[in-house]
Amino acid sequence: MFNRNNNTADCFAKYGKLKNQFEQQFGKFRNEFSRDIRPLVNIEENSAFFTLQLYAAGLKKEQFEIEIKDKILTISYEAPVQEQIEEQYMYREFIPQSFSRSFQLNEQVSNVNLTASYEEGILTVILPKDITSYRPSQHVKVG
Repeated sequence: MFNRNNNTADCFAKYGKLKNQFEQQFGKFRNEFSRDIRPLVNIEENSAFFTLQLYAAGLKKEQFEIEIKDKILTISYEAPVQEQIEEQYMYREFIPQSFSRSFQLNEQVSNVNLTASYEEGILTVILPKDITSYRPSQHVKVG
């Protein structure tokens, strides 16, 4: 690694080039297998509605799609195609990627008046409860 003059600057330059080549090759390889992105989610409940918060920092709200079908809530995101030259990055870990998350809804959730907002990297979905189909918890006696 060192030449006769023990030139450390040359050593670090070679290391930097080697690291960049490694990241270009294996970073692409890693990204091909890390497409199963699962953003973190918090779900809260109160008497009137459920609140689902999905952590999605750095994404564009126009790219989200939210759908309820057959009591399944699906939140998906289609990442825009990036046409940037990768050589502009010295190191890159964050790459917006497409994802889809689905949640089985119970009978309490109404599929009417659903609202969503995106602020400070958090997608918030409000799922109102359907009061008419609400069933309080019951105790069943085993006979």
